[in-house]
Amino acid sequence: MLNALCHVHDDSSPLFLMFHGYGNDEHEMIRVIEAVGRHDPMSYISFRAPFEREYMGGYSWYPHGCGPEARRRLADESIGGIRRLLDSPICRNRPTVCIGFSQGGYMSLRMVLAEPTMFDAAILMSPSFVGGLSDDERERLMHSRTRFLLCYGEDDTTIPRADQCRLRECLQRTGRLTYRDYPQTAHAIVSPEIQDIREFIQEMVTHAD
Repeated sequence: MLNALCHVHDDSSPLFLMFHGYGNDEHEMIRVIEAVGRHDPMSYISFRAPFEREYMGGYSWYPHGCGPEARRRLADESIGGIRRLLDSPICRNRPTVCIGFSQGGYMSLRMVLAEPTMFDAAILMSPSFVGGLSDDERERLMHSRTRFLLCYGEDDTTIPRADQCRLRECLQRTGRLTYRDYPQTAHAIVSPEIQDIREFIQEMVTHAD
């Protein structure tokens, strides 16, 4: 079972399932979502990845350098435990959003693939995308109801440009993609991105109403 920090309000506000990036922990995405919400209370469950980095600290969803099949398998093993939460009362009668940075962005995408009809939105911040999608996964994306926000820095060399383009093309085919990129930005989170996330969430909530 994954460790997580949970802060959920008993109302109909969006619930964010949050996945941090490589070498970080569950506090990373809490900082992000609090910046997005500014002074508004945000409901979230922020998960800690299962693999601890030796010597350097922090955690990862899959070890650095592992291949596409291992990434899928390890990500889906973590998701298996999370999926049990989706039947709980806190996930009912409210918009539910996956959000993550880097490896956590990949995890958010895998969550949508695991539960194509569950999530109102997925916010993918500089996600990894090694190995692409199978034909079955592409079909699941097409039949999902999830709206996507995909963000990359224009100078991001951590995620290969070809992988960025492949993911963008996959999500564009759904007709539910909002894409943003940020000049003079590497593999990082920047203030304009926070503003774009804020506006995307506001639009999602308005659309849901």
